Amino acid sequence: MIVYPLRLAGYGLLAVGAINLFFSGILSPNLLGSSPGRLSIANSLIAFVPWLLLSLALIFLQGNLARRSREQWPVQLLHRLLLPLLVAYLLLVPLMISDALGFNRSVQSDIDGQLQLYRNGSRQLLDQVAPLNSPLSVAKVMQRYPAISMPVNPGESAGQLKDRLAEALRNGEARLKTRLDDQRRSRLEGLFQRTISGTFVALVAAAGLAGLRRQNLGAIVESGHSLGEYFGQDMLSDRPWSLPWPLRFRFRWKSTKLHPPEEWPEEWMVSEEPEQSVQSKARP
Repeated sequence: MIVYPLRLAGYGLLAVGAINLFFSGILSPNLLGSSPGRLSIANSLIAFVPWLLLSLALIFLQGNLARRSREQWPVQLLHRLLLPLLVAYLLLVPLMISDALGFNRSVQSDIDGQLQLYRNGSRQLLDQVAPLNSPLSVAKVMQRYPAISMPVNPGESAGQLKDRLAEALRNGEARLKTRLDDQRRSRLEGLFQRTISGTFVALVAAAGLAGLRRQNLGAIVESGHSLGEYFGQDMLSDRPWSLPWPLRFRFRWKSTKLHPPEEWPEEWMVSEEPEQSVQSKARP
């Protein structure tokens, strides 16, 4: 029957997806301490959704029909995990949105901090040159700040030099703001698009898990059995696999001769009463 190979494929897909999820670093405790780390965990869980839904759909295919005995405990465990996974993906939606907004605030806070640091330095420099009356004194103060490359023109008064210095500081702040805005866009590039798509995928995952759980619960209620009884009934015995089939037949024959069953089928039994002849059976 084709159902069992499809279920085996489902178990294989689930194992491969779980291995990929494990090696993505989702269990690293360092990721939990920051918004980018938690967003990385969320993205790994979102990438796991196709593996999860496809594998579970194959595993629970056709309910409990033609299920092998070796599947009894794994399939019960997976059914019990449907509700925790459903809740986890529902909780992932507000967590992703919260971490995305938090990361945006963190980046903006870094930009504001760097701008404020530059403004404080500019104000400190202007306060130092404010009481000076000679261009030479202003130039000596400016030499303490190598980042300011502004030539001093001969014959320029101290006031004119101070005005040019203030304008240069304002232009430097504008350039810094432009560069920080570019960095902000590069750091946040696609963040909100990924958050929106991840939210949609998480809701799809929750809906799919809820549908699988509802399907299983409906079949269990209809059967009138408990969970363990439902998945334990009508199990097909696993075929022996340790020996090739010619050796398997000989092994069964020898084991039957060495250890005969306690009860033989009736058609194998030989009657101890003497058989009547054909002529006696023909008599009235």
